[in-house]
Amino acid sequence: MITLHTWCSLLSYAAFLLAFIAGVLFLIQERQLKRKTMGVLFRRLPSLESLDRVNFLAISAGFGLLTIGATSGFVESALLRGRWWTGDPKEYLTVLLWAGYLALWVLRQRATLRGRRVALLSVAGFSLVLFTFVGAGHLVPSLHPFI
Repeated sequence: MITLHTWCSLLSYAAFLLAFIAGVLFLIQERQLKRKTMGVLFRRLPSLESLDRVNFLAISAGFGLLTIGATSGFVESALLRGRWWTGDPKEYLTVLLWAGYLALWVLRQRATLRGRRVALLSVAGFSLVLFTFVGAGHLVPSLHPFI
C-alpha cells in the first residue's frame, strides 16, 4: 500500500523537478536576452516573468507537499516503530531539503530574491532532491527500501 507519506514525497519531488525545469529555461532565456542572440528557443520560451512565476509556484507546491510527506512519515514511523525519529540518512537529508526549500521560499516570498538567483538555487536544490531520492538509498543503509 502506498501511503500519504510516499505520495506527497513523490509529488513534492515532481514539483521540484518542475521548478528545476523552469529555472533552467529562465537561465537560457536570460542568457539569450543578455547576449542579444535570439535563437530558436527565444520565440518558443515563455517570458522571464512567467518562468519566474512558475518556478515560485512549483517551489511553493513542492514545499507544501514535502512538509505533509515528511510529517506523515514521522507520524507513521512513530506508530510503526514507537519513535518518530529513527536516525535514517533519508530523514536527515529530508530535513536538510526541507530547510533549504523553506529558506528559498521565504526569501522569494519576501521579494529579496527574484529571477536569476532563484533559478540558480532551484537548479542547485534539485541536485539535493536527486541525492535524497536516489543517492541516499544506494550509498548508505536505509529504512527506505524504495529507491
